[in-house]
Amino acid sequence: MDYAQNRRRLIRLIRIYPLIALAVLALAYLLGGFSNRENPIISQDVVITALYLFVGVVPLMFIIGFIAVGKASDKAGLKNNMHSKLNYNQAFDLPSEVMHGYKLALITARPPSLTGLTGDAYLSDASAKCTINKEHVPPVADCECGFYAYSDLIEAKFERSINPGAFLLDVDLYGVGFKYARGYRAETQVVNELITPSRCQFCRILPAKVFVTTYKLGYDDISWWQWHIRCVICSSSFKDKDKLSIDQMSASLKLLIS
Repeated sequence: MDYAQNRRRLIRLIRIYPLIALAVLALAYLLGGFSNRENPIISQDVVITALYLFVGVVPLMFIIGFIAVGKASDKAGLKNNMHSKLNYNQAFDLPSEVMHGYKLALITARPPSLTGLTGDAYLSDASAKCTINKEHVPPVADCECGFYAYSDLIEAKFERSINPGAFLLDVDLYGVGFKYARGYRAETQVVNELITPSRCQFCRILPAKVFVTTYKLGYDDISWWQWHIRCVICSSSFKDKDKLSIDQMSASLKLLIS
């Protein structure tokens, strides 16, 4: 099992940790641990000691788990960096691989456009630009420039679950590219498809039907319009000028939406 799977499992466990804590408290209560009876099934001392251990040990285990996952990630990144050096005598000797993957993006601005989670806007067919060094032609091995994509769909979907305002993109990467621990980093990118969540991004219950936009305020006087997809009920309070159908959004972004 790789570190990405371990990371996903740890985050899922953290999500259910409050439920586990409530279940432990309920069990202790039912067994008489909080009772003043003379002969409870479990004494208060045992319950209090167990709760102290639970509150202290379980978070410590999570911390140790994330440290272990982080070290595994660093080790994988170092290994990939060692293999990313282009030590080939002829350019035509470079290894070739189809770089198909998935990534997360926001839909921002008016008219709508794709924006990466790092804040960089791009078209559905674009070449990467380095914001650190303008002389770079991305991707550069010793820099972070280039288009990134996850190679694993499950990993990409999980990342979307912890970035609820983002959308999932199906992409193909072209040109010079590198493998990194979780996917690819390459020179150019073509977005094949935008995959919308099946449920409303607001209520999380009803089917998503309509794109709506809201005005966001950030730090340092930064503000922007951000688009979400909502159900008919959650989008009913928006004005017509702040709504787009799926077909209209597809035409605006010039890509397939499913």
